[in-house]
Amino acid sequence: MEPHDVQSPTSRPPVQLATGPTAAVFTWNGDRWAHRITTGEATIWTSLDGPCPPANDPRWPASPVLVELSRVSVPRGDEAVSQAIVGVGLAGRSHFSASIASDPHDAGVIRFEIACRLHDPPVWIGSTYRQGDRLFRLTPLDDSTTLPRTVVWAYSIGPTGMTSVSGAAVSTSPA
Repeated sequence: MEPHDVQSPTSRPPVQLATGPTAAVFTWNGDRWAHRITTGEATIWTSLDGPCPPANDPRWPASPVLVELSRVSVPRGDEAVSQAIVGVGLAGRSHFSASIASDPHDAGVIRFEIACRLHDPPVWIGSTYRQGDRLFRLTPLDDSTTLPRTVVWAYSIGPTGMTSVSGAAVSTSPA
């Protein structure tokens, strides 16, 4: 595994993962990585990061906090190798981890697999994106109240839209 963020926080270059026409482009934004999803030349989805409704609380940000990113090689089949990005971060007492890679079942689509280790009951937990004048929220389908616990959700984004893969519900609202 090769750490990407060996430079000072103010000089971190963008990190990109592309598969077919779709790319996830991560840029350093203050104290964390934010990202956008592009298809061709157009930005289709932009992550919302930091405090945001419904919680408006930095301990429960609009999207997972990722402060460290690393690029890894992932074996696919007999000899094929693809790239993935893994990220980790912390908000309040919640620890986030993410795996971002090309979707193994859908060419040209990027899959996000997110986990959050919770030590406090969440006010809000999930991933939030803006697409034009709409917000898309992906929330884990986890109704357990046991603490501590790990909550996991996964989704794919590509030219045809956003899809829940495992453990997530997608909702939309005006931006």
